Parts: sequence; structure tokens; C-alpha cells
Amino acid sequence: MVRTDKLTKLIAVCDLFFDAIARLDDPTAKALVENWTHVRHQYVNPIDAPRSALAAGMEQGLREMPMLLKSIPPEARKRAIEALSAAIVARYQDFLAKDAERLARIRARGAIRSENEYYLVRHHVDLLELRPHQEEELRLLYELIDRVEASAG
Repeated sequence: MVRTDKLTKLIAVCDLFFDAIARLDDPTAKALVENWTHVRHQYVNPIDAPRSALAAGMEQGLREMPMLLKSIPPEARKRAIEALSAAIVARYQDFLAKDAERLARIRARGAIRSENEYYLVRHHVDLLELRPHQEEELRLLYELIDRVEASAG
């Protein structure tokens, strides 16, 4: 059995996600798709950076994607977030499992310790805001985010 590396999985996630949002009638979605079209080759055939560094950056980009989608009107944004989740589930389930473990550790300690953890929690909040009956979980995560933002500003 051939093992697929993390970067290859992330490229597949992006291909599936950007293909889905290309169908949205929204300028932000169109700009994101156009950007991916222009940079994709740099990930498929990396020259200037190790595959692991590119993969780490792409993972961070997946977590930040819901923030980039905030300017899209609500119904289209919901479809874009669902497309992102579906692409991750279809092409890189390990990403979800790893994030779930990290979120559990953050919740247990009751504090966000790094910028990466902040974006992980922020990404999870963006996903939960689309689902009904998540008030308690959202309240906890909002408190964690508020503490980080209060100490930064």
C-alpha cells in the first residue's frame, strides 16, 4: 500500500474545496480560487521549501480559511464552510483527529498557549457557529479566545 504524505493530502483537500467554492457566485470565493490556481504548482512541485514546511503552512491555512470566508454573504459562507469540512473529511481525516486531540488538551488546561492554538480554536468556533445547540461549547471557546485577545491588546 502506498502511503500518501501530508502535503499530498492537503493539496487534495484544497483541490476539492476550491473546486466546490468555484461554483459560488461571490467575488471573495472567486479570488480564493484564482489564487489557488496560481500557487498550486508551487505545492505540487516544491523547489524552495521542504514538503514538511509547506504542509505546516497549508494546515495553518485550512484553520484560517473560515476567517477569510467571513466577507462572503451568510448562505454562501455556510456552503463554503461545509465544502471545506467535506473536503477535509474526504481527503485528510487525520487532520480532524489531530485537531480534536489538540482541542481536548487546550480545553483541559483552560488556556491557549500559542498562535497556532489560537487559530485552531478560532477555526473550531467558526465551524460550531454553523451548527445548532453548541452554546456551551462556544461559550467555553469564546472565553479562551477572549483571554488571549485581552492579554494581547
